Amino acid sequence: MMIFITILTLIVAKALPVLNTNLSTIHFTRISSLVLFFSSLLSIQIFNIQSIGNGIGLYSGLFHITQINIYFEILILIIGGLIIIGIYKNTSNKSIDYTIIILFSILGSILLLSSYDILSLYLSLELQSFGLYILSTLYRDSYSSTSSGLKYFLLGGLSSCIILLGIGLIYSYTGLTNYESLYILNSSSNSIGLNIGILLVFIGLLFKISAAPLHN
Repeated sequence: MMIFITILTLIVAKALPVLNTNLSTIHFTRISSLVLFFSSLLSIQIFNIQSIGNGIGLYSGLFHITQINIYFEILILIIGGLIIIGIYKNTSNKSIDYTIIILFSILGSILLLSSYDILSLYLSLELQSFGLYILSTLYRDSYSSTSSGLKYFLLGGLSSCIILLGIGLIYSYTGLTNYESLYILNSSSNSIGLNIGILLVFIGLLFKISAAPLHN
């Protein structure tokens, strides 16, 4: 939640001329890195919750937090903060945009770790991917950079369509989107539509991570 509020605040500060002229790139970089480091400290405090061992469900089962998720979340937040500090040492206004994009990708990655529903899985995956599409074209004057970014975007859109098709088949045959409910239903019955939907989702995810032989 803190990262989401920070993203909204930075977007508003970038959009308003009064604040944009008074804030430099170094301010955006420091604010973003401090928020990420502070969020990692807040994540450590979650271990004090006694019921964290069994996991905690959030937002009607869309997300599920466990100890393993928290470990990876802390790691992502710390690495993200170090990346923002280490990379953006220039003072160009474009660096402000890339800082916000990195925050979007980090937020999507954290939500993806605790996704417990195929809907939250898709939304988190797309939130994380959209930032990577832009970051892959970081060097705009390079032909290979812009070409690879365009290809990445087109293949990412294709994989998203495949995942959505699989999710649509799963929901049409079962009326469920929760992981645990789908697992129980798949264990008790052998639905061809459900199996095809799960297969399409896995194929789309393999496209997303460029797994062999789809990396070609």
